[in-house]
Amino acid sequence: MPYLFQGQTSCVVFMFPGQGCQFYQMGRELYQNNSVFHRWMNELDTLIHAELGQSVIAGIYHDNNPRSKAFDDIRLSHPAIFMIEYALGKTLIEHRITPDYLLGTSLGELAAAALAEVISLPDAIRLVVRQGQLFHQRQSPAGEGAMLAILAEESLYQQTPLLREHCDIAAYNAPSLIVVAGPDNAVADAERHLSARDIVFQRLPVHQAFHSRHIDFLRPEVEALLRQTTLHKAQIPVISCHSTETLQQLDADHFWQTIRQPIRFSQTLARIEREAAARGESMIYLDLGPSGTLANLIKQNIRDRALPPIFPVLSPFGRDLEKFDEVLTLGRALQPLPASAAPAAPPVEVAAQPTAFQVQQPTRLVQRPSAPVSSGPKRVYVFPGQGSQRLGMGAALFEQFPEQVAQADKILGYSLKTLCLEDPDQQLSNTRFTQPALYTVSALAFLAKQQADPRKADFLAGHSLGEYCALFAAGAFSFETGLKLVKKRGELMALATGGSMAAVIGRSPDEVNELLIRHGLGALDVANYNSPSQVVLAGPVEALSEAKEIFQAMDITFVALPVSAPFHSRYMEGAMGAFGEYLATFEYSPLHTPVIANIDAAPYRDDQLVDNLTRQICGSVRWLDTVQYLMRQGAFEFEELGPGEVLTKLVKNVRNAAAFS
Repeated sequence: MPYLFQGQTSCVVFMFPGQGCQFYQMGRELYQNNSVFHRWMNELDTLIHAELGQSVIAGIYHDNNPRSKAFDDIRLSHPAIFMIEYALGKTLIEHRITPDYLLGTSLGELAAAALAEVISLPDAIRLVVRQGQLFHQRQSPAGEGAMLAILAEESLYQQTPLLREHCDIAAYNAPSLIVVAGPDNAVADAERHLSARDIVFQRLPVHQAFHSRHIDFLRPEVEALLRQTTLHKAQIPVISCHSTETLQQLDADHFWQTIRQPIRFSQTLARIEREAAARGESMIYLDLGPSGTLANLIKQNIRDRALPPIFPVLSPFGRDLEKFDEVLTLGRALQPLPASAAPAAPPVEVAAQPTAFQVQQPTRLVQRPSAPVSSGPKRVYVFPGQGSQRLGMGAALFEQFPEQVAQADKILGYSLKTLCLEDPDQQLSNTRFTQPALYTVSALAFLAKQQADPRKADFLAGHSLGEYCALFAAGAFSFETGLKLVKKRGELMALATGGSMAAVIGRSPDEVNELLIRHGLGALDVANYNSPSQVVLAGPVEALSEAKEIFQAMDITFVALPVSAPFHSRYMEGAMGAFGEYLATFEYSPLHTPVIANIDAAPYRDDQLVDNLTRQICGSVRWLDTVQYLMRQGAFEFEELGPGEVLTKLVKNVRNAAAFS
């Protein structure tokens, strides 16, 4: 049922990933707030409970199972992934978003087949539950299996005997992302080899070497399960990522091959896009997995042109309601072509919900500003915050922009050039002096960039203080006004005492928050969400010292930061109030380029500037969410304007983590 979307004939593809995308609490926000998804999850849970002997919902949404906990028991994860994906498919259809194609990878092909009515729902549930039990019980004669995602091209596999002789390529996910499968000991050897070569990799949460010769011993039992299943013609075409074909009829052997053959996502996507272009159509991709895995893979595959519309319906980073709302907004923009309009979907049920969870109807969220149209990768400039200052910064820039340097000296009452290049009184690390110095150097770096390359950026973002440079670059205020603002900000923040900050490295934000709750460290706030494995805590020195002992006892890296106050925490309320009053004394211009705000990782609206910058004093810096927002807008190239490369490393860390999510 093709649609008319933005003036072009378009087809909607529902995508279903397989093992490796799961995590505890996946989809919980939607389960608690959307009546249709809630109803389908409960119906599926009832059917699975009868087959499995336990509730999947009770397991995945249990308070003792945080998102960060490894979810690798395939007896539960197998039906849980199927539940989430099938329930999302049915929910979107009831919300009048009907797919033209169903694309699956591995276990996701079973979810696609069930939604296409190739296999009845009871048969699909029996198959997914018993397969999970079988894969848990049986191990290869060679021992436990494993799978490893590697950020490298296929040629690495061919050139590495350790991989080629003991493992198979299990997935061709993108030109520079493969997955290998083999015995656990062989994969462990491969990890050591790759680490020595600084090649990025990540082990998947599975204990079978799926999509390789190492599961051939399972074939008789899998085929015995399949012989008990009746297959029908697909009511919606199914795109297989092991055969790369679009199918209307599937046989029993197909479902064994979905487990045994490598996943050829990259090749399948290329065929889909090529054939759609030949028909004069565009494809709209909706990722119905819990982690947005396939949506990310599309972005890694399509780099030579503008991306098609891609929507992950859920995310491992939360904000499920917002993401679901974006998909519903898309649905309202889809116009069925008159010759192939589909019958109306059944009305959305809003009946009272069971008492297991308090369910509320979804709130209509404010629509995010849309990304600018671009014919290639988007241009993003990012500006660093406090901590990036260093002696000697700005040397060339001071000579290039004497007028602005003179303005800065007049506003500040001292020589900025002397401070940055000589620092005779050791004040460069004093917040009162650091902030105006760093703002000036980064702002001048932007002006130098504009002289060298006048093309306009698509997005701007800054970390904490760097947000002022981003707003200057977007035209919100003049260089002088920005400097006056950061001068006052630095003075007020320098008055705060009685606390400090520390970085926690190697654990996810969810894990850190859980540890703070578990150990009664409520006096600490998360000041910065920097990357999937780095957060910064702020609070009283005594609470940080207690946290340091607890974290280090668990072999968690805990690094005290050389700051004099707990910035970006509740303890900055005094500075926040005074600074808000100062901000209100200035006038601001409309932004000509979107700036992503620290406070909510969303583009500024012109009327938000004073409020956002006021709240930023106490609010967390959501840099991780900022980068993830940019990634959702499509491929982008970024440049850090200012001293150091702290943000460059953080952006790369977030991108690498997303490549394996």
